[in-house]
Amino acid sequence: MKGQEFVLVLFLVCAIAISLISFLIYKSTIKASSEDGAGIKNPLKKRLYFLLLWGGVLIIIMSVTIPKSPYFMYTEQTPTMVINVQAMQYAFIMTDETENPTFEIPAGKMVEFRVTSNDVTHGFAVYNPNNVLVTQTQAMPGYVNKLRWVFDEPGKYNILCTEFCGIGHATQTGSMRSDFIVK
Repeated sequence: MKGQEFVLVLFLVCAIAISLISFLIYKSTIKASSEDGAGIKNPLKKRLYFLLLWGGVLIIIMSVTIPKSPYFMYTEQTPTMVINVQAMQYAFIMTDETENPTFEIPAGKMVEFRVTSNDVTHGFAVYNPNNVLVTQTQAMPGYVNKLRWVFDEPGKYNILCTEFCGIGHATQTGSMRSDFIVK
């Protein structure tokens, strides 16, 4: 079963289970409420009902959103190209596996960016040729974030820092930006 089909089946099973549990709790309280018109008398049942209801809603939300997280994208594929990214105030230094700073990314192939920082936390955001945000991650000192992506559209992609990383973030030459070409 593929990822999207699994999410749909999981969503439906959770929705049916929550509906069934809610109906059973409702049916068990009808007798008590019809005798004296007071509603649910047992506070434990009331707490259990709301716990199951909100727990079910939380499970449904998580089952729909977590599998769509970018951390699970392209995990089973081997990258065609690995690009090392060093962020520092106020620049990005990018090299391919051979330490070459001038490279072209092949369109339609999965690429892995290994992003880290030399000083403070930076944002590493990739924008397509139309300046629409495509993907992003954090560049943190002492940690390497692996960002995998497939660029389908050829052209010049811009990289901008999305974290205010210091007083010269937007004023230095280059304004904490870089770019690369997808062919």
